[in-house]
Amino acid sequence: MEEERKRGRGNSDPGAVGRSSGAKGRRAGSEEGLIPLNAHARQLFAKQTEQVEVHRVDTLRLVLAQQQEEMLRNAAEATARFIEAECRRRRQLFFEQGAIDDTWMVAWDMRKTVYFEIYEVLGSKNFREACEAVSERWKSFKELLKLKERLKLELHVNPPSAKRRRMVVFVGHENYRIDAQRKVLRLGYWNIEIPFKGELRWLPQGKQGRLIIVYDPMKGKWYARVSVEVPLQPSTAPGLKAGIDLGREILATVAVENGTALLYRGGPLKSDYYYFERKIAEVNRALSELEEVDRDALRERRRWLYDKMRRRREQVFAKTAAHIAKALKALNVSVVFIGYPRNIAHDKAGKGNTNMWSYWKLITRMAVTLENCGIAAFAVPEDGTSQLCARHGCRVERVQRGLVKCPHGHVAHADVNAATNILKRGASALGCEVELPERIEVLSFTPTPERVIERKRKAHNPAV
Repeated sequence: MEEERKRGRGNSDPGAVGRSSGAKGRRAGSEEGLIPLNAHARQLFAKQTEQVEVHRVDTLRLVLAQQQEEMLRNAAEATARFIEAECRRRRQLFFEQGAIDDTWMVAWDMRKTVYFEIYEVLGSKNFREACEAVSERWKSFKELLKLKERLKLELHVNPPSAKRRRMVVFVGHENYRIDAQRKVLRLGYWNIEIPFKGELRWLPQGKQGRLIIVYDPMKGKWYARVSVEVPLQPSTAPGLKAGIDLGREILATVAVENGTALLYRGGPLKSDYYYFERKIAEVNRALSELEEVDRDALRERRRWLYDKMRRRREQVFAKTAAHIAKALKALNVSVVFIGYPRNIAHDKAGKGNTNMWSYWKLITRMAVTLENCGIAAFAVPEDGTSQLCARHGCRVERVQRGLVKCPHGHVAHADVNAATNILKRGASALGCEVELPERIEVLSFTPTPERVIERKRKAHNPAV
């Protein structure tokens, strides 16, 4: 029974999958700060050879009749009230007593008293799923506090809250069925069948887990996210190693030990940030200065702008991660080390990526995508990697146009040099050796929300 319950604890999005995969790895991290980020990395770190299971998500768009949509709205409203009440209770406990309630039993025990009306709407099994979903958020918060303390990360960690009400319904793995041929989702407690659009990528390969039904207010559509436990075979074939440096102008720099370097520019991401920042400022100015305005419409416009900016950022992350994973797989890379900054909260250098995106969101997105390609991903502290020469270990001098100059006479790209240092540091912590190539071939790309564009090299015109 306990094994069956674990199957229902899937995550609702790829980011969450990455956080879940990384949680166990963070507990297994070494003293040098080497953190396994995905299942392949945990296997390599612990020298395991047995098969493991990872969580993946199939997303389907629901085609609802009016009566079915009303039923889902009632269930989503009940779930939202429950999440708000539970987060309020647990936050009060945390701020007043310093305790973290990361269990689901306390909320479950109140099902016949405080939460009786919600319990009646959701049913026994679905209400328990909601209890477990809330407890999982607080478990993640507790683990993040431990990680911050152990690795001395300068991060401001807030406890979970429910300030923004989301329309979401949790359904246990035993309380729904999916007919792939008819493309119908059957919900057992409410005894209804809902047609859906989309393809099942992971479900045919693994075990069915928790179902999360969410409403997207920007698109006005309902989606079903099916959590699936997929068996993952350990990667035994030896391959190359690579280091990844996250930066400002360059979103990600990949250095492979065979002499290949990949640059992913962050220009479109920064342009989006400045554009939406200006639009949001205009809405805020109208709300503060104008008296006769439709404030509800302006607030809705502001929410739409924030949501659009977030979506475009996540699309850039997804395209970048997919392109990196595909390129590294083609290069026969088996281990990747991703640099993470410890002191991100104290970075005051203007509107850099500390204000535009979360490093950890990009890192976990990469970790999951690399995991799908059979590549192990580790996080490595990047302290000082930009100040030392990757070839000689001495301090370098910054020169114009993102270059660093070594006292021994050679010049290197600053981000490629940092990514190579991350590669060396990660390999050393893992007990591996890295042989640096004599020459490096640099390929440049520009990731956008739609695709990744390769930057063409300018043709060389010889003097006549």
